[in-house]
Amino acid sequence: MCKYCSDLQDDDLCLAPLDDTSKHATQFASLAQHSVDQPDSHEVFLQPEQNADPVYCRKCNAVIPNGRLQCAECGYNPHLSRTFDPIELDEYEGAMGFDRFLMKHPSQNAPANLILWLRIFMLFLVMVYLVTARDVVSVLVSALLVVGYIGYLFTIGQRVNFHNGKSAIPKIVLLFNRLGGWSGIATNPKDNGAVITVRHGHFGDQDLAAFEELDVIEIIDIPASQITDIGILYLNNLTNLKALVVQDCKVSTDALDELQRQNKALLIWR
Repeated sequence: MCKYCSDLQDDDLCLAPLDDTSKHATQFASLAQHSVDQPDSHEVFLQPEQNADPVYCRKCNAVIPNGRLQCAECGYNPHLSRTFDPIELDEYEGAMGFDRFLMKHPSQNAPANLILWLRIFMLFLVMVYLVTARDVVSVLVSALLVVGYIGYLFTIGQRVNFHNGKSAIPKIVLLFNRLGGWSGIATNPKDNGAVITVRHGHFGDQDLAAFEELDVIEIIDIPASQITDIGILYLNNLTNLKALVVQDCKVSTDALDELQRQNKALLIWR
């Protein structure tokens, strides 16, 4: 029981009476004022720990600051007795861009394994076609398909083109999402300002800086616009940005790579 109400003799809980409310209001007002006048009896003061022993890294002998779980110099974690990499907490193992997209959607498999199985499946179809073919034309068609695919692997199908969104899979993803209103990537594509699409217009850095509702923006589709590396810096504040299309824009690779490191789940078509 509250010590300020200890003079009340009734220990049972009951509803407040409907009449004579002014007396009760005056009584509780005086109690509240009494509690304000004596703040020392209610306050709890926590004293900081004095003369705490410093923790030294057993690997590089550097001092680990209080509150840190690992050494800032070498990354050694004294609790785990080994070097700790923050990537270990990432279920996608640090994958970025389209690699992360493929790992997220098709059964959490590694992108390299998915592409390898796709190539094996295509080779299997070609072999079945060759076995069942009974004329020279079918053999020539199969040979042309194999040669064409090999040429694709050494040109557009290179790893760097996949990372830049220029190979077949990223282009197919871009095509389907444009046709579907970006419903396959954006969480709320129908919200006002969630999808920004300006193609072949005079859209520049000042337009990116003028965005107000930054948390709403999820898709920016601005190919052949006038943005530069300065405009890309504004995109670091867009925490919910999921897709960026800057094809044929005067944007450097370093600026886009830095943006990709800041937002690993961002899909960038360059």
